Amino acid sequence: MKIHYFGHSAFALEGSENILIDPFISGNPHMQGRSLPQGMKFSHIFLTHGHSDHTGDVETLAKFHQATVVANFELASLMAGRGLKVESCSLGGLLHFPWGWVRQVPATHSSSFEGQYAGAPVGLIINIGGVTVYHAGDTGLFGDMELIGQRYQPQVALLPIGSTFTMDCEEALEAVKKLRPQIAIPMHYNTFPVIKADPQAFKARVEAETPTKVQVLKACEVFEV
Repeated sequence: MKIHYFGHSAFALEGSENILIDPFISGNPHMQGRSLPQGMKFSHIFLTHGHSDHTGDVETLAKFHQATVVANFELASLMAGRGLKVESCSLGGLLHFPWGWVRQVPATHSSSFEGQYAGAPVGLIINIGGVTVYHAGDTGLFGDMELIGQRYQPQVALLPIGSTFTMDCEEALEAVKKLRPQIAIPMHYNTFPVIKADPQAFKARVEAETPTKVQVLKACEVFEV
């Protein structure tokens, strides 16, 4: 399974089918002068919450790829109102797909879409190609990350480190200790000045204090698990 990073919190997971998460592309400073991989077709687009730096290009991409948008009930309903094909879920819910499964888990944040309430923010436990990935969404540190680690044993954890609206590097280090993934990939940093962070400092602390390896990716870099 391949992990494509597009900066901020936007990822694609490439397996038997390809899925896209939080598709903030055209307005994303990390993606300036870049685009999604040519010829890469997406069957599903997952949204962790409704903020514009996560929903981004969902409408354009969902229509272009004829992809199903998967989100919590309220956000999925708002997407359906835009004429998109949707599948809704709620916290704790499990969805099965031909390529694997996804469960929604909590995230400590907020969620709105163009001024409308967009339900609870979520993290995602995604199993694709036999690899389990935890996309934490926008979140602070919370104790049940330990339960997520125990129950789902994610090989890869995608964790925000930018502070202000999410965990900072210090809190993300504690998240790694609770989750115990094989690999952590930092996200949601250096997109805007208010979320400035040093991913290499995060990597050094994590690898000094835990068995987890940190993979720092630039926009459009690919990591194979």
